[in-house]
Amino acid sequence: MNIRQVFDREKVSPREFLKTNTKALEMYQYLHGSPRVQSYLRTANRMAVSRLGYTDHGPVHAEVATWNALRAFEILDTTFKPNVVAEGIGDSDDAKLVVLASTYLHDIGMVIHRTEHHQAAIQLAAPLLEHKLDQIYTDPAKSTDILSAILHGIYSHDDNTQCLTFEAGITKIGDGADLTKGRTVVPYHQGKVDIHSVSAMAITDVLLAPGKEKPLQITVGMDSPAGVFQVEAVLVKKLKTTGLKDQITIDVLVNGERLVLSEVTRLHRDPASDSPEPPVSRMSNKA
Repeated sequence: MNIRQVFDREKVSPREFLKTNTKALEMYQYLHGSPRVQSYLRTANRMAVSRLGYTDHGPVHAEVATWNALRAFEILDTTFKPNVVAEGIGDSDDAKLVVLASTYLHDIGMVIHRTEHHQAAIQLAAPLLEHKLDQIYTDPAKSTDILSAILHGIYSHDDNTQCLTFEAGITKIGDGADLTKGRTVVPYHQGKVDIHSVSAMAITDVLLAPGKEKPLQITVGMDSPAGVFQVEAVLVKKLKTTGLKDQITIDVLVNGERLVLSEVTRLHRDPASDSPEPPVSRMSNKA
């Protein structure tokens, strides 16, 4: 099995998944074009990369994570009913807007500090979103419902926080799937050499596609087995609290050869793995 040789993070755009004249596209154009939003993202990256030596948490990560999330939404929307739809708040376009906004803004709390940045993010995101949502939705109650769903998605991207909606789970998948070496190349070349950076530098590609055994398959390509640590410590850890982990398979390819993840000695254990997951409403029959 072959996947793309190199995933170019700089060229990814969520626009690929957004149809013309949709609310989700209007929200993306606002976030992508807002000087304030983009400044927050650049400052978040300054905190993450320049001050802490972490991976990219800036504008490129926002675009890549959102692209991943919308791809996952596209795949899983054929199997599951988003909470926004199931609870009578809105339609699939509204649900996609929720996923887009929560994923795009999930890391802006990094402008304050890495610690508890998911809590800071909801404080910063609310005023950025309120005015735009009031433009998109004429009903203030619906605008507030959509904002609430977005804030839950932002808050729940924290590794150990259980997602309670389909949309929040998709946001966490989008964030966790941004694993390729391009995300960590700057701190690595600046001297950040530890198991996390070495592992991340081994990952060449992450592909989200419909699965054969389960609805979503995530294939991680790497040029060294060292990348397995990153898969376990980042991706698998996040998937445990998405509410969707049982619907996802992970394939690992080392130089094109499949490696069975379950046969690898686990390098990370998370107490949250023992926590029960809330049910996700399964779609009845989508024509």
